[in-house]
Amino acid sequence: MTGVNDEIIAERKLYLDGEPGTEPAAIVRLFRPHDVEGDYPRCRYELISKTGVQGNEVSGLDGLDCIVSCLAVVGTIIAGVNESVYGGRLRWEGSPGGGRGLGLPTIEEHWPEYRGALEWAVNQQPPDRRQD
Repeated sequence: MTGVNDEIIAERKLYLDGEPGTEPAAIVRLFRPHDVEGDYPRCRYELISKTGVQGNEVSGLDGLDCIVSCLAVVGTIIAGVNESVYGGRLRWEGSPGGGRGLGLPTIEEHWPEYRGALEWAVNQQPPDRRQD
């Protein structure tokens, strides 16, 4: 694993429910992890949808960890895009009934502490800034 890698190691095509046999509505791609000098390995993902191409890199402690973390990040993103852009109609062959991450883990599932931290942050009261 060295340098940015453009080798796709996995791809998932997502289709709109009720429109079988059509072109994919969205495509998720995962690229082979690569080393970054002086930093943790990184894995890149790409989401191609009608909103355009989104992509980023996710780091991990090793190659496998960055793949797992990358899957959780892209699963969370595709869950949001599915709801906001496609009205929850995206499907893939392995999940004809849909599902939050469309067969991918999400941040909430991957890092259970995330939900607790999010709930804590939402319930915090702003400090009282009044001067007595």
